[in-house]
Amino acid sequence: KLEGREFGTEGELMAAKYVAKRFKQIGLEPKGTDGFYQELSVKPKYNPHAKVQLDTSKAIVGRNVIGYIDNKAATTVVIGAHFDHLGYGDEGSLSGEHAIHNGADDNASGVTVLLQVAEWLKGKYTHNNYLIIAFSGEEKGLWGSNWFVKHPTIDLSGVNYMLNMDMVGRLDTERKLAVYGTGTSPTWDTILEDIAKKNNVNMIEKPSGVGPSDHNSFYLADEPVL
Repeated sequence: KLEGREFGTEGELMAAKYVAKRFKQIGLEPKGTDGFYQELSVKPKYNPHAKVQLDTSKAIVGRNVIGYIDNKAATTVVIGAHFDHLGYGDEGSLSGEHAIHNGADDNASGVTVLLQVAEWLKGKYTHNNYLIIAFSGEEKGLWGSNWFVKHPTIDLSGVNYMLNMDMVGRLDTERKLAVYGTGTSPTWDTILEDIAKKNNVNMIEKPSGVGPSDHNSFYLADEPVL
C-alpha cells in the first residue's frame, strides 16, 4: 500500500503520518518545524547511471518526524532510524527489478526499535533529554539527516551522542551485530564489551563514524555516534 516509501511520494507521507501518530500516542513532545514534521526540499542530482532519470530541475519535498523527551537535562541524546525505502527500486535496487521494495528489514525494523525505545525511555535515564528522529531520504543519500544537522530543531552543542538503528531485523545465529562508530568516543569500547558479555551478543565493531546511514551526518558534525 505504501509502495516502498520512496522519498517525496504519497507512501512516504503516509508512513510519516503513522510515525507521528505513534509519537503522539507515546507522549513525545513535537520537535519539528511543523508539529512533529520537519519538511525538507531537495533537488536531485543528475545520475548518469540511473535507469530511470529523475527530473533534476524540480525539488522533491519530504519530511523528517521528530519527537522529544524533555527531562530538563543539560545534555540530549539523539536516537534515529530512517523510515523511507526504495519505492520501486530503480538505481537503488540490488535486484535490479522495477517492483515494489517493501523494506521490512530496511528500515521498518529500525523504526520499530525506535518506537519501542522511545516508549521505554519515558521516565528513565533522566540525566539526558532524548530527541527521537525518524529520518526520510536516507536511501537518496542521507538527505533527511543532512538536512537536520544543517537545520537543527535543538542546539546541537548540547548533544551528548547519536544512536542510529538501520536494518536491525536480520540478526540470527549465523550473523553478528555490526556496530559502527566504536572509535568516535573513548568510552564506547568498554561499554560495548560489557553489553556483549552480559547479553551474550556477538558483535563486529567498526571504529569509523563514516558509513552508509544517518549516523554519518552527525559524525561529520563532530558528534560521537553508534
